[in-house]
Amino acid sequence: MSGLKASIRTLRTARLLDLQIPAIIRTAREADKIDLADSGSEAPKPSKNYNLVAKAILEKVKATGELTRREARDAAWCLWETVPALASNGPTVTSLVKAAETSGRRQPFRALASSYMASYAPDRSRIAEISAVLMRLAGGMGKPWAPLQSDLNLFHVVEGPQNLARVAVERSVSPTEVLSGYGLGAVNAQSGFANFCIARALEQMRDGKEPRHEVRLQWVRTFALRDGRELLFQEHGPLVADALLLPFGDTTPEEGVTDKFLAILLRLFGDPRSQPAKWAGMREAAAIVRRWLTKQSLRQFLEVVDRTAVAKMWKHRRAFWSAVYDRGLISDAWVVFSPLGASEARRTFGKEISFATFDGGPVANGQAVLLLRVGRGVVAEWSHSGKCIIWSDAEASGAPSLHSRTYRPNDLRAPDEASPDLRASVFALSHTSPEHYSWQPKVAEKLHQMTGVRISQSQYQVNQWR
Repeated sequence: MSGLKASIRTLRTARLLDLQIPAIIRTAREADKIDLADSGSEAPKPSKNYNLVAKAILEKVKATGELTRREARDAAWCLWETVPALASNGPTVTSLVKAAETSGRRQPFRALASSYMASYAPDRSRIAEISAVLMRLAGGMGKPWAPLQSDLNLFHVVEGPQNLARVAVERSVSPTEVLSGYGLGAVNAQSGFANFCIARALEQMRDGKEPRHEVRLQWVRTFALRDGRELLFQEHGPLVADALLLPFGDTTPEEGVTDKFLAILLRLFGDPRSQPAKWAGMREAAAIVRRWLTKQSLRQFLEVVDRTAVAKMWKHRRAFWSAVYDRGLISDAWVVFSPLGASEARRTFGKEISFATFDGGPVANGQAVLLLRVGRGVVAEWSHSGKCIIWSDAEASGAPSLHSRTYRPNDLRAPDEASPDLRASVFALSHTSPEHYSWQPKVAEKLHQMTGVRISQSQYQVNQWR
């Protein structure tokens, strides 16, 4: 025990060494002198306050007009995103360019190239000047920069994003994946350069560079949307709609294709029939969606009611209204469902589809109403044992409007003055003896009166629709 006490006494009285801990650990300091492996871009250091760095660099340039290699690397990250932004100061940009060109090291170039891509926008202050410097130096910087500049003219302020977008479209990958293929793996998918390239890719798709509709849809879903559900860049909204829709032109694809496109578009922008403000600036795209939704609403009505109505009477109405649609007489359509029909419609067509429901009042279980705009008039076609009611003037008092969210059943039924007389302002007819084509010719004649287009019995005969 006495030995232990002696040892403690010695430690207490011994002179402690005065250890000097360096401000920068030597290994880190030495590693900073070595170029990183050619993995591509650099990133700003999160530990640095680059606003303060920018102020210090301004003072340094003002005092000496020169920047060291390390200062040039830091200055690259202060060009556009800091306060102050160094790109607005000519002498500082000149000093930065000089340091990048004369350093003989890759670090200043990599920092400048990475900052350029992170903050890219064609209207940035002095972006063309930085672009020109990067174009001059890239060829001597090895992989990935030299091949990127050689193959894509990447740093050309206009052609670079266009070329990268073109390759992305041709390969059906994102711009960042193209860069990653060259070995440049640190470009953020939400960087300024990625933003601009995705916009250019969408423009190229809009203009027909990717005619395969399913491929185009998958590209947009994967690379222009976040998790396939919302826009990655909000400003791309009109471009996304145009890229998806304009290549279709006046053609309407098969139902499985339109349903997939509509599911995405309605989730992003809503229904242009009931939410037109969300489609502002997308006139052509909205017109295509309206056309597709007209057919989809007709399908909703026919397919959902088909499961609950009596087959021998319903198959004739399916044949008739399909023929009317095929003749191009229906300019708009909207369906009103009971709760049973609403559930079935969502199960069949997806949660994003639009329709209305009944707001109280007696309706048969599973009953529905198909509202159609035909010429200047409006049609209310009731399912099951309901009537076909046609208002010759959609603007007349009492005529139902389309695209409301709810309807009272009585507002869609025939008013007291309705008549099977073709001259009546409100025409109403029961669907009697469909197998003998009792009601169909009368409704067809009323539609002819409204549109000038005649539909013959041969066009809606049931044996053509089996």
